[in-house]
Amino acid sequence: MQTSALNAILTRAAATHGSKTVANWFQRDESITYQQLAEKVNLVSHALTQWGVTPQSHIAVMMPSCAESMSLWLAIARVGAVMTPVNQAYQAGELHYILHNSDAEYMFIDASYQPLLEQMSEPLPLLKQVCVIGSCPQLRSDQMAWTELLAKACAHEAVAQQPIDANALFSIQYTSGTTGKPKGCMLSQEYWVRLASVAAEVGAERDLKNCLIWAPFYYMDGQWQMLMTMLLGGTAHIANKMSLAQFGYWLGEYQINYCTLPEPFMQNLDEAAVQDWPLRMVNTFAWRPHNIEKLQRMFGPIGRDGFGMTEVGGVTSTHAETDIQAHKGTCGQLIDELVKTTIRNQHGEPVQPGQQGELWVNNQHMLQGYYKNQQANIDSFVDGWFRTGDLARIDKQGYMYITGRLKEMIKRSGENISAREVEATILQQPLVAEVAVVGVPDITRKEEVKAFVLLKDEDQANEALAVSIISQCKASLAAYKVPRYIEFITELPRTPTRKVAKHELNKRPVVAANDSWDVSKWR
Repeated sequence: MQTSALNAILTRAAATHGSKTVANWFQRDESITYQQLAEKVNLVSHALTQWGVTPQSHIAVMMPSCAESMSLWLAIARVGAVMTPVNQAYQAGELHYILHNSDAEYMFIDASYQPLLEQMSEPLPLLKQVCVIGSCPQLRSDQMAWTELLAKACAHEAVAQQPIDANALFSIQYTSGTTGKPKGCMLSQEYWVRLASVAAEVGAERDLKNCLIWAPFYYMDGQWQMLMTMLLGGTAHIANKMSLAQFGYWLGEYQINYCTLPEPFMQNLDEAAVQDWPLRMVNTFAWRPHNIEKLQRMFGPIGRDGFGMTEVGGVTSTHAETDIQAHKGTCGQLIDELVKTTIRNQHGEPVQPGQQGELWVNNQHMLQGYYKNQQANIDSFVDGWFRTGDLARIDKQGYMYITGRLKEMIKRSGENISAREVEATILQQPLVAEVAVVGVPDITRKEEVKAFVLLKDEDQANEALAVSIISQCKASLAAYKVPRYIEFITELPRTPTRKVAKHELNKRPVVAANDSWDVSKWR
């Protein structure tokens, strides 16, 4: 047993960097110092215990990034309760599912989302109390205002810090659920500390002081990046709403040394223009090689690709000395000896180096399982190994390459087609900025291949260009891999972490009225 692992990070940081700003929510004109945050966490943790929260109580939080949400996150860790961060884009039905599935007993919700609770048609028997943060016209009997909760805590003597097991369940982190309902990953405080510590080791070498965080905190990136910043004694500049148009301004205005750099931002950046941004390290997750090369030409070897997922944490990372020409498309090597990987075929047997198969991971600090989802646990774990569902290969030097995803595999007339392989071929067309390939229903072949194409200049969209793209596919791919449908699209739907939301593309008509073609009619 030990005191809260997350609280220990804050306590040490506050003692060392007390008056320094730890977080700046610049779009809200709000900031807080290390010492102020430590004091607020002490108060909120006391408020939780006064409210009836005990170790392993389940608490759901649906709030934007702000001082209240950060102090609440760390206070929940301090008292040893279990936190479920809730996606702020959820509607009433989705919220009800998360609250029910996570066994939420308490909830903190921003006043702007409070009406969702009124829209729920089914009760939540386990939910005892809801605390509303912000101005709310009327509260129900089972609801309390944030200010009232804190006032009651101030009126009582604080409760001493109790020992907390850092490996006990701390957070139920729900995955995006692109297929079926979201699944809750059971994670410990030690999971988050490890993620942040590995990143901080590299960050210390680069002297990272100002970090830009734009990922929402109900996803993993915002949380580990905040902890990394605290371990480094830096300042996190936090964007509540992402803006590619403002991104360059943010980098200069806040003298950013580190961020996850969005690939579309680099894609459209004028290489001839001199930028005075003090970037020392950026993450380039799953970038295309030509954009990584562009980044290196403009800013030097500051880009670090890598592979990780909520279930297993960090797995691989590239290094500054990686020869990107010799290892194009790699997501790096294992981050340390605590992570193990194996590539398996469809029978669960290891493949030879360089061969493609499913990536299995064993990490000392990974998810403890999916919450209340026995079937998912049976499907995902084999003798301690977690099946990622990603297709990958590892070369003889230990560099890993993600080549596709089993769930994105298109099965056409019994033939398996990697969406990523088709996408890579279409991206060779100079006029194409981005592409997403999905499987669409077909009576005869079960599935057909459809490509959604985003052009650098949308005015170039016409049938002649569509013919050219398909001709290129025919020249590079086996006939069964060539898309039957192609559609030019002006904007690709995205998740909050800027990944293409392919499940949204699947909702569109197979053949739309404009800028969409059935290639079979050309044959």
